[in-house]
Amino acid sequence: MSKTIRFHKTGAPEVLQLEDEQVPSPGPGQVRLRQEAIGVNFIDTAFREGLFPMPLPGVTGVEAAGVVEAVGPGVTGVAAGDRVAYFLAPGSYAEVRLVNAADLIPTPADLSSEQVATILTKGLTAWAGLNGFHQLKAGETVLVQGASSNVGQLISRWARARGAIVIGTAGSEAKRGAIAGAVDHALLSTDGRLLDQVLQIAPGGVDVVYEFVGKATFGVSAAAVRQGGRIVTIGAASGAPAIDQAELASRNVRVVGGPMAQHLQGRIPQAVDAVFQAYRDGVFGEFKAVRYPLAQAAEAHADIAARRKTGPMVLVP
Repeated sequence: MSKTIRFHKTGAPEVLQLEDEQVPSPGPGQVRLRQEAIGVNFIDTAFREGLFPMPLPGVTGVEAAGVVEAVGPGVTGVAAGDRVAYFLAPGSYAEVRLVNAADLIPTPADLSSEQVATILTKGLTAWAGLNGFHQLKAGETVLVQGASSNVGQLISRWARARGAIVIGTAGSEAKRGAIAGAVDHALLSTDGRLLDQVLQIAPGGVDVVYEFVGKATFGVSAAAVRQGGRIVTIGAASGAPAIDQAELASRNVRVVGGPMAQHLQGRIPQAVDAVFQAYRDGVFGEFKAVRYPLAQAAEAHADIAARRKTGPMVLVP
């Protein structure tokens, strides 16, 4: 028997229940994967809350890494015993699961399953931000609203490593201190002088804004971006912003967003290799996950909701 975290109704973290499950043999095109580490992402909470509907009872989670136990008919290129990982394949909160072989990527020999589950989806989101939603160029000035978030940290550090000037904001002095080593200029998003501070650094406006906060910061983001610049919306922790499309259009400012998968089509091996290499090279700094047993998935979600923990999280079966 395998243990699976399942929810029979949407709602608060306590709807996540540990259940026994007999995982069958894989069907055509599938593998049965024994998971060693499961990445926890904000989207997991959206599935649980019903913001992104899924059939009930449901299993949330979109990424993990582990070892193939068995392969189904028609599967080639993957064999029992292979170490693999996946991203954006819902249903990851389980010891063992069936997953489509086409969704798998090989796990590098020098990285553990826990390291891969920590960095894969978040790193690919950052890669899409710098290579898809916007093609970052060295010398550009970047404003990261919510630079203390997990993906915000990765984008900040990676953009800086690629030669950009990075202005990062955070919502408290403690978080501002935490991002100081990741950005060129660390500012408080709650400071009423934020726009003036940004324009002192970039008098003509910033080239691109990466928005992780939403409603609380978007007004400054819109005012701070230069004519012809771009705002990339990746998250909205404070709620959806009101966007004056006409005003932005008058300055030829584009607002882009949506699923990061749109920028990975045909480029997954390139993107994955880039993420893993940046991780090896230390570009992302100390990006180590807080570990929870799989059985404590509800506690992990409660900690996200209460903002009791910072940094990435993984569930360990």
